[in-house]
Amino acid sequence: MSFDKSYIDNNLVNPEWWPSGEFHEVFKQLRDEEPLYWAEPENYGRNFWVVTRYDDVKAIMADSMTFSNSVDSRIPRSGKRLTTLQRRALMWDVNIAMLDPPFHTVLRQPMNKHFSVPAINKLKNDVEKIVDELIEELKTKKSIDIVNTFAAKLPMDIVFAMLGIPEEDWPMLEKYAYQAFSPADPKGTIPGKTHAEASYIGLESIGKYGYQMARDRLANPRDDMATVISKMVVDGTSLDEHEIATWFLVLILGGLETTRNAIGAGMWTFLANPDQKQLLIEQPDLAGGAVEEVLRWVTPARGRLRVAKAPYRLHGKVIKPLDWVFIYPASGNKDERKFDNPHKFDITRTSNEHLALGEGIHACLGRALVRLELKTLFSKIFEAFPNMDFANDKRPHWVIDHQVSGVTKLEVNLNQ
Repeated sequence: MSFDKSYIDNNLVNPEWWPSGEFHEVFKQLRDEEPLYWAEPENYGRNFWVVTRYDDVKAIMADSMTFSNSVDSRIPRSGKRLTTLQRRALMWDVNIAMLDPPFHTVLRQPMNKHFSVPAINKLKNDVEKIVDELIEELKTKKSIDIVNTFAAKLPMDIVFAMLGIPEEDWPMLEKYAYQAFSPADPKGTIPGKTHAEASYIGLESIGKYGYQMARDRLANPRDDMATVISKMVVDGTSLDEHEIATWFLVLILGGLETTRNAIGAGMWTFLANPDQKQLLIEQPDLAGGAVEEVLRWVTPARGRLRVAKAPYRLHGKVIKPLDWVFIYPASGNKDERKFDNPHKFDITRTSNEHLALGEGIHACLGRALVRLELKTLFSKIFEAFPNMDFANDKRPHWVIDHQVSGVTKLEVNLNQ
């Protein structure tokens, strides 16, 4: 089947279209026929380039000299410009995901060592303890919605514990997080408020909480990330209130969303491929490879936005300065030029250099933590519940979004 230009252009920015899965066929067509594609959607407010091949996506991701993150790191719902005040209200003005060098470098550098592989490996026992406790809770149940229990709770518990947030405040911060990042979700809805208003309230609440917590840590330092943030010095100057609040948001959002979506969609994928689930049970040493295959297969953030800072020639065309460029790791991760049989879920892949966690200076800060969480979970949950299966509905309930890849619910029978 061949898709015409109008159909492709309008659906790439249509959140309702993506759950159909048809984007896989569209991406294959673009990879084969027009790997640098000029899209002209009717109601988006801006035209843009589309990049779909693995090598091209990777190269642009890694090229921070030619391509900027300053407008947004994700593909926005609208092509319209946000004002300076709007960006500040969203805490995008000092968010490392939306910054270019040199400010990106000086703001991120002090945090890098705290998310290095050796630093994250020190959390192994803590992560195992949290996973074990959650699994123990499941042993009292016959069936559950694994997305809205396990997948949501595991990364939240780990991030809040890392930050040093008292457990009695976790439910409150969970509410703020849903308001900020999922205002359309019943857990994030505020009666009488629009989704945008609820999101602002959640963002502001997390920011204020984080700043007050950081002030406390200055007087009463502890071994936690809140203390690290409170004492962070950037270019010889301590962080101000706005910068502290933004770092709390960055760590909470980054720590929750990617892992939650990878867990939910990853669990669905294992249940839809029972041979791979059984293989992992029989060969637990495959857990590391299973994590990489889940990340490749799911690609929690399907696309990224870059804005050209200089002319860039690709496939005989020229991307001009200020052009918007949509790069799609979700397409690169299914590119036949890079991966053998890319639409097969195979945890034994020996070469899996996927793009799910980014490349270059904007590679996911918490990628080592994401991998540790997923490896611990997949190693333990199928060992505890080897006969876990779909409860009734085997269809994936994909998040209605053009950017995020995840499932909204996954009802399973534990079959203990």
